[in-house]
Amino acid sequence: MNGKTEYLAPVSLWLVTRKKFLADGSIFIEPAWVGSEKPDDQGPIIFTSRMLAEVYAQMRNKYHKTDDSGHWKIIPLSEFDLLDHAHRLPGTLNCMMAFGFSMSDMGSIIVASGAPRVRYVPLPFDISKDACGITFSFNQWAFDFINDECKTIGVKEFEQDMEAANDMNKPSFERAADVAIASINVCRNPSRGESSLWGTFSVRSEKWVNGDNAEHYDKTMH
Repeated sequence: MNGKTEYLAPVSLWLVTRKKFLADGSIFIEPAWVGSEKPDDQGPIIFTSRMLAEVYAQMRNKYHKTDDSGHWKIIPLSEFDLLDHAHRLPGTLNCMMAFGFSMSDMGSIIVASGAPRVRYVPLPFDISKDACGITFSFNQWAFDFINDECKTIGVKEFEQDMEAANDMNKPSFERAADVAIASINVCRNPSRGESSLWGTFSVRSEKWVNGDNAEHYDKTMH
């Protein structure tokens, strides 16, 4: 997959991917997915935060299930061929815009199925099978929703906080990621039922910020 993705969004977007070798010898770049029994609740996870993508990748590599692998890494959306991925799908491309993780308590991320359970808002794209050379426009309403969600738990400038991570050089970002991972626990066996507790890592404050509000999407990872 050699294509690039052009897109319009108020923040830089990221994926967590791995390489898979297919039977015909070709290479498929597989993005982390939100999975569900309902087609409308399935789709690639698009991270609005470079830091959350890095935490997700490292935790998935550490806690992956036996039928998974430990070779996940983050890449900018611009380096992934989202159009080719959309053409491989039988219907609508649902981009799951991730902006936080579900938590079992104020200090623990839920990693029950081998990957952190993400908090996200779905953003659908109906792509014609003969479409080519398009620019993906990530609708502002999704980011307004995310911004409002983040405000409820105390992150008042979501977009500025996300871009702070994007502006970091590699050593600075790696140090910040080490801080994020070292300052959070992992819950492998959460209690039954939906948890409305969630959090995100504030790069500028260098700490996890969390809270509890009911309206959210939270499905099984693939």
